[in-house]
Formats: sequence, structure tokens, C-alpha cells
Amino acid sequence: MSEESLWRLGNRNRDLLRQAMPYIVVVFALRLLLTFIQPYAIDMGGYMAWSSYLAKNGPSQLYGSSGFHIVYAPFYQYFLWLTGEVVNILSLSKLWHAYLIKLWSVIFEFIGGFIIYKLGQKYNRPQAGLMAGLVYAINPGVWINSSVWGQFDAIPATMLLGMLYLFEIRRPNLAALLFLIAVLTKPQSGLLVPVVLVLYFKDFRLDKKSLLRLGTGLISGIALYLAIVLPFYIPTAKAHSLPRFIDPFYWLFDLYARSIQDYPFGTANAFNLWTLLGGQIQKDTLPFMGLTYFWWGNILLILGLAFAFFLLLRGGPRLYTFAYFSFLVQFSAFMFMTKMHERYLLPAIIFITLCTVFDKRHILTAALTSFCVFFNHLYLYILSFSGQYWLERYDILSIILAFITLVTYSLAVYQGYRIFIGDGASKSRVHQGVLK
Repeated sequence: MSEESLWRLGNRNRDLLRQAMPYIVVVFALRLLLTFIQPYAIDMGGYMAWSSYLAKNGPSQLYGSSGFHIVYAPFYQYFLWLTGEVVNILSLSKLWHAYLIKLWSVIFEFIGGFIIYKLGQKYNRPQAGLMAGLVYAINPGVWINSSVWGQFDAIPATMLLGMLYLFEIRRPNLAALLFLIAVLTKPQSGLLVPVVLVLYFKDFRLDKKSLLRLGTGLISGIALYLAIVLPFYIPTAKAHSLPRFIDPFYWLFDLYARSIQDYPFGTANAFNLWTLLGGQIQKDTLPFMGLTYFWWGNILLILGLAFAFFLLLRGGPRLYTFAYFSFLVQFSAFMFMTKMHERYLLPAIIFITLCTVFDKRHILTAALTSFCVFFNHLYLYILSFSGQYWLERYDILSIILAFITLVTYSLAVYQGYRIFIGDGASKSRVHQGVLK
């Protein structure tokens, strides 16, 4: 592209942003107002307590003798720590404490919307990217998790999208480091390890440049991990039997292993396949059709991942394909894995929203996915005000919503086949190009 063409394109993009600025301001103002809504009491109570503790005592005993039962990943604690410091300095009330905790997720959601716009712009779809980014920022399935409930699932979701963006602009080490931070924020982010491996090594050569990049990345990753984890690190039960330098790394696996045992159910309020099959608050080790909920969940997940990989192979090394793969992996995990919570489908929204930039046929899937996330949250949020935090095994409304979620997943599988494998595959490749 000539210098004059780039100048004209830059002007068009600036004009587009200028025209959209009133809408951006309105959406941002609405999100700030929505964030005043009362949060989900149990979760926010824990976050505020951890935040206050960190501001008063620091991180060294938060996972040890603080008296808290914490199985959350460590990186989010830095947001809570900073928030606690601000609250103490300004002597803010509990209302503002909760508001500031929520605000971190809101900020990341707008960053996510901006990344969607930038990726649309890069593929000469600035208008579609801007519209998708704005829709993401005001999406009810997104803001109910952050502005209402008070959860932070949007933070790692934005990081994962940012990872794709960094790979797109050829910053593989930065992309891998951002992925590491996402995993240290929410372990479910690790589901996208295949994306990281494929994108990092797709142009790898056994030459000095590639080996230097790999070595630098490994050293940086270890240093970043230790910088994030060591302030919170408490020696594990195996510290005496492991080399001293190994235990800080084992600490994270030990933490995550304990976290998945907190709610060892077929489904933990997530409206998925196991809601339909009676797995709500039933131990996932119970027998079901010759196996257990847990093993059936793993088998179905493997099938879902295999289909997603097939789409990835057929779709080629394109941003669009990786975005859809990431969406389908997140959805498959929510649909089939046991121990799922109501919040774990949220990261899928940001990827399917990006897919709408490349093909409008994904709009229905994006809308239905957002619907499922919104009502899974809303139903439980409303019930919490009457002191009910767990649904009955065969709650009628949850079964209806779980069926809609299953239909949405089926549509996602069908659309993936149709666009990346079926009749529309050749046309899609021509128009979307390949990942550079």
C-alpha cells in the first residue's frame, strides 16, 4: 500500500472514531451507572475482605494464616490490593470499595472492545470492528458479570484476545507472556494452550534468531511467573520432598488442584448438558450410563476439542479461524466439563464477537451465547436475595435455559462446519486472508 493510501486510510479511521465518539461516551456513562447496582453478596464480600487484608498486611500470608479460604489465582489479588490501598487512603465507604473492584473489569471490557476495533481496522473492516467493539462493551451478557455480579472473568478474556492481537502484530514473546498472566488470573485460560503453541511455533526455525527468541521468552516467562507468585507463595505440603526452587512452581498446581475440589459436582449452577442430565449439585464421581459424570464430561470435551482442531486445520492459519477455535473451545469446556460455574461461558463472548467482524452469520450465535450467559447469571443473582445460592437438581427454568444453551452450542458447531469446512469454506478463505 502506498504512503498516500495509508494516509487516506488513517484519515478515514480517525474520522470514524470522531463520529463514533458520542456513542462511545454514552456507552461508557451507562456502564459506569450500571456498576452502582448491588453486587452478588457472597463473592463481593470475599473480594472486599481480601482487598482490605492486602492493604493492611500485604500478600505474604494471604494464602496461609490469614484465615481466608482462597483458591483463586494470584494475579487478580494485585487489583484487589491496589483497590484496598486507594480505599484506605481516601477513607472510602463499602459502596465505593465494591464499585472500584467492579471497575477493573469494566475497564478491561472497554479495552477488549478497543482490541476488537483494532483487529477489524487491521483487516480493513474498521466500521464492523467499531460496531462490534461497542456492542461488546454494552452487551448484557458481559456487564451482568462485572457491573452487576462483581466478577472479573472479563479481565482474562481481554488478555486472551490481546494475546491474539500481539501474535497478529508479530510480538510472539509478549503474546506468550500475556497468556501466562491470563492463566495466573483464571486457570480456565489454559484451555487456549494449543493456540499459543501453534502461533508461537508456526514460523519457528532452528536458527539463531528463533532460538534466541525462544530462550528469551522462556527466561522472561520464568521471571514473570516468579514476580507474580512469590509475594503470595506459601510452601506446600510437598516442600520438604521437592527441590527448593521447584516448590514455587508446584504451588500453583497445588492451588488449582484444591480449587477444583471446592465444588466437585456434575455442574455447579452452570446451565449446560449436565443440568439437563441431572448433574446439578451431584458429585461428578457418581455413576452415569456405565461411567461417571466426570468421565463422560472428559470424553465429550475431547470430541468437542477434536472438532475444533479439525476446523482449525481446515480453516488455515488465520486470525478469524483462531478466534472461532478459541470460542468453540471455551464453549465446549462449559458445555461438557464437570465442576463448571455459571460464569465460565463468558470468555467465549469476546471471541464470537470478533468473529462477527469477519462474517455476519455469527451474529445470531453471538446473540444467543450472550443470552445464555446473561440469564444464567441473572437467575442466580435474583435468587441470592432470598438466600438461595444453589439450584435444585431439576429446576425447571434452569433446564429450559440449559436446553437453549445446548441449541446455541449446536448452532456454533453447525456454523463452524458450514464456514470452515462446507460450501462456504473457499469463499471464506479468499475474503479473510491468512494470519501474517
